[in-house]
Amino acid sequence: MIRRLALALAISGLALSAIAQERPDPATITAAGDGPYVVPGAARGWLERSVSPELTPVERRVSRTGQITVAAVGAVPAFTVPLRPVVGTPAADTLPLDPATRLLVLADTHGEYEIVVEFLRRQGVIDADLNWAFSDGQMVVTGDIFDRGAHQLEILWLFYKLQAEAEAAGGALHILLGNHENIVLRNDLRYLHPRYAETARILGVESYPDLFTAETLLGDWLRSRPAVLKLGDLLFLHGGISPQVVDANLTISQLNAGVLHSLETPVARRSELDETKALIVGGFGPLWFRGYFPDQTRPDRPYMAPSEVERSLAHFGVSRILVGHTVVDHVTPLYDGRVIAVQVYPERDDETGQPILEGALRDQGHWFRVNAQGERILLDLPASDEAADAT
Repeated sequence: MIRRLALALAISGLALSAIAQERPDPATITAAGDGPYVVPGAARGWLERSVSPELTPVERRVSRTGQITVAAVGAVPAFTVPLRPVVGTPAADTLPLDPATRLLVLADTHGEYEIVVEFLRRQGVIDADLNWAFSDGQMVVTGDIFDRGAHQLEILWLFYKLQAEAEAAGGALHILLGNHENIVLRNDLRYLHPRYAETARILGVESYPDLFTAETLLGDWLRSRPAVLKLGDLLFLHGGISPQVVDANLTISQLNAGVLHSLETPVARRSELDETKALIVGGFGPLWFRGYFPDQTRPDRPYMAPSEVERSLAHFGVSRILVGHTVVDHVTPLYDGRVIAVQVYPERDDETGQPILEGALRDQGHWFRVNAQGERILLDLPASDEAADAT
């Protein structure tokens, strides 16, 4: 009865308004320029649209196989991005993974571009010129590139570029969709940095997500990204797997299809979603669920019992789940390491100005929490788990 009541609340849209741990709205800035946004142009080419340092619109034609330049931000240099053909179809959401492969997991980046770059450099993922340096290693980003910070677009282009470079090196970069990608693309702009509303006004579009429609380059790319990814015996997603998802017997592909199809329905019209899609993108879906964290519980969202975690692991045939979404002070194993919480919010220390950001790294069968200072700290996991990760 309690579970049915909770599910009803989620479907009604009440659970979607759960915004625990949301950061204060950032102040409006007057940082010069924004872009580029790559949208359909004439003669089957692309049109690069940007805001100049003088806050005026700028347009440039670019071929489908051309390249764009992303401007420098602070000490982070400018970089060029070779454009690739549109994806058009969803990427694979279940892939093999050799346990010996180095694997780095990063959660919410929320527009904090300079901090993200510092972290990736210190952990050897990129070099000084922002090129992939992680060899045949793999990296997973569990969503929430959008919202809050002032440089989400630069992060998107950097990850777009690194994805191709990783593949060329025999590695992989997996970008997942989080709840903030989902709501921005569905025109819920409550947490969008104020500069992006100004970008939309200057470029003459009705709303900021009009620059990320399915016909645009990044819009197409984002729509090809899964929300839930299974690599070997590991499951990655933004929020978590709730008992309601397991009760509904939903597969990874069904979860990802539900997230993708929800993008056709603005958040303001979420009551039009059918029951399954409403579950998938509601408070008990993989984008929003917070049941792993006791301090996030409430009557309609109870703490998840260990037995339910085991049931979700068995349902998807995995040994461990890695999530972002809910802020922790450090990368933290939960449920005896069956769940690893990765979301350490990217910010700067008030006193030292040092970047604060962490990820989870599996290397040579051991799991570490790693930070923007280049440190590795061994995670406290059961010995049996460590042995399993090495095989």
